[in-house]
Amino acid sequence: MRELRPLTPDVVGDLVGVCAPCTFWLTVPHNGHTDAGDPLDVLAEWVETVTADWGPPGRIAYVDGTPAGHVVLAPARHVARLAAFPTSPQDPSTLMLVTAVTRPECAGRGLRKALVQSAEKDALRHRTRSLEAVAARPLAVSRHACVLDVAFLEKVGFRVERDHPAYPRLRIDLRTVVTLRDGAAAAIVRALDRVPGVRPVPETHPNGSSHAHVTDRR
Repeated sequence: MRELRPLTPDVVGDLVGVCAPCTFWLTVPHNGHTDAGDPLDVLAEWVETVTADWGPPGRIAYVDGTPAGHVVLAPARHVARLAAFPTSPQDPSTLMLVTAVTRPECAGRGLRKALVQSAEKDALRHRTRSLEAVAARPLAVSRHACVLDVAFLEKVGFRVERDHPAYPRLRIDLRTVVTLRDGAAAAIVRALDRVPGVRPVPETHPNGSSHAHVTDRR
């Protein structure tokens, strides 16, 4: 079974990645160290705060109940680490693509791209005209695993908004991708069908079309 569920406080333990559970984007260093709180507690509190102010800040993709990847987005005012980057947006309401991560075995199968498309679809639902991201070039000296790479973002349609040798800020105009309202769920289906060890069993709508099982728990 394939599912794309909203990121809620009770599922922060399902976030994937080499540093999961990761609070990099949510906190700022203090005397050379990050927040000393338990990462899961910090994440749950952050998700609850963003949800109350804006809505669920992302999605988690599951394959047969196992987390396969996730995407996180939030208004800049909730992304504390942006203050440490030279290209952070001045407008605190700017909607930021924070990160998009998949399990290693899902790499190269289109899932990360599909997760970004689901974030764009959520942004459109909020009537947001654009989505931005601070990303890393190969020149970045101490790039964190949760900082997206410029090449990937450009490949999925983002363009440099404010350039920088190491950490440019990129942007995608969502008015040019309105078809994502209909295509994002199908993209998730195709991506999850490519995950190793999973037999594709598309869910079929009464009209005969297959679709992803997207759960909206608000």
